[in-house]
Amino acid sequence: MEISQRKKIAILFITALLIRVIFIFTLKNMFYFDDEFEYYKVVQNFLTGNGFFVNEGLKGFRPPLYPFILTILYSLKFNLLGIRLIQCVVSSLTVLLIYLTGKNLFSERVGLWSAIISAIYPFFIFYNGFLLTEICFIFLTVLAVYTIIGSEDKPLLWLKSGISLGLAGLCRPTMQLYLPVVLIHTAFLRATAKEKIKKMFFIVLFFSITVSPWVIRNYVVFGKFIPGTTMGGRVFWEGNNPYSDGGPCRYFPEEIEQLPEIQRDKAYYKKTIDTIKENPSRFLWLAQNKFKRFWNIIPNASEFTSPLYRVISVFSFGIMMPFFLLGFLITLKNKKAQYIHSLFIIFTISHVILLGSIRYRVPLEPFYIILAVYGFFWLKAEMLGIIKK
Repeated sequence: MEISQRKKIAILFITALLIRVIFIFTLKNMFYFDDEFEYYKVVQNFLTGNGFFVNEGLKGFRPPLYPFILTILYSLKFNLLGIRLIQCVVSSLTVLLIYLTGKNLFSERVGLWSAIISAIYPFFIFYNGFLLTEICFIFLTVLAVYTIIGSEDKPLLWLKSGISLGLAGLCRPTMQLYLPVVLIHTAFLRATAKEKIKKMFFIVLFFSITVSPWVIRNYVVFGKFIPGTTMGGRVFWEGNNPYSDGGPCRYFPEEIEQLPEIQRDKAYYKKTIDTIKENPSRFLWLAQNKFKRFWNIIPNASEFTSPLYRVISVFSFGIMMPFFLLGFLITLKNKKAQYIHSLFIIFTISHVILLGSIRYRVPLEPFYIILAVYGFFWLKAEMLGIIKK
């Protein structure tokens, strides 16, 4: 008997939620990562009336959306477990968005199997237990892509596209780079010039409205136009300094760290560019190593290199790699799929230049799974066709 779409969605959501809830109950009531402590500092400072920042020297260092959400939850008396449970719900909703995105891009079958894999995918389960941007950012990235690819002739979705893209950019500024790419894709749609201009206008308008509170706040605080954060220079240096291997590297010169925030950001950019000019061959070596770190099948961090973590990574992310590459190549001419091809290119280039880590790749993995599933079914159909001949 054919299961209705509503039942499929319910089963997917409940299954994903149960798996995630079971995982978070295995964790201790504590923070595990440095970033969690910084986000919590922002929450504490805001709730005690000191301002929306990590400290006096880091007023625009962290993107605002995730700590703002945490502030709301803590003000409503949610504790760490409660916030983890909320993230489990958001992550389970992301599974449903993956189903709808895969269905919109390719077919019902691709969407369904992509969602099934996403429901049990270890990396999507893991981040529910920590106060990090991943769960929120993955949800917003998939939502942005889903609304964009479905908005060709639907004005309401133009509005949703701009808002979701803006929110994703406030969660992680990397996503702000996606806006001009979306506009380029829109310019080449099969539509009248008037329709394309209207779509681009409304996406830009609602993107701008969404990010404007943060831009205005930063102008008031710093007197500068800062749509993202003041973290960029430091991250650029971290991934390219003389002691870096392209991953996290805690070498930060004291003379730069003592500078005011805006000057510090500029100084790190300048020092990094000077370092690259002095040894361009090392920069190229770092670039290829960051590429390897970003796309590594097994975890890079020493604390996650045990046989268990390696096996989990290989038999989840790794086993899909050949099918993803196939899916990517055979969909290059697909106009809708080109929206997600562009995401892979933007994120890869950004992190080859800045800092390479598997963690920064995770927001791409919903689309990685979708393309892998499509590649698998395409190959299966081709093989069956050969056998029947």
